[in-house]
Parts: sequence; C-alpha cells; structure tokens
Amino acid sequence: MVARIRPLTKDDVEGDLRVTLEAGERWLGQPAIGAGIQAYAPVILEASRALGAAPAKSGLLDAQLRSLVCLRAAELVGCPF
Repeated sequence: MVARIRPLTKDDVEGDLRVTLEAGERWLGQPAIGAGIQAYAPVILEASRALGAAPAKSGLLDAQLRSLVCLRAAELVGCPF
C-alpha cells in the first residue's frame, strides 16, 4: 500500500518531533510511515504514542502476552512486520 500523503521523515522536522521520529526509526529499523503522517499534526502523534504505550504502563498484562496481542492485531490489519 502506498500512502497518499508523503510521510515526514526525521530530516523534514526539527526539535522534539525529530527526536520522536528518530526513536521510532531505531525501534523499527526503518522510518515509521504512520508516525511520519501523524507528524503533520504533532499533537496527534503524541496522543497516538501515549495510547500505544498505555498497555505496558497499566501493568495489567505481562510483556509476553502484550507482544502476542500486538502480533495478532498486526496480523488482523495486514501489517507486514
């Protein structure tokens, strides 16, 4: 699938937004397309990151189960990684 909006990269932004996109790239090993699109609205990007981090912060699921849930969710939406 090709994004209709060109994702921003770490080279397109500055400051905290650049740090955020760099961290995502290190974690995935490549630029995160979703984060690059959300970077057009940094408030949305930060809210999305907070939502993604919430299960780990809640302490309700152990790390292995969280990983399995994330893997299954990715499979359901056709995520390639």
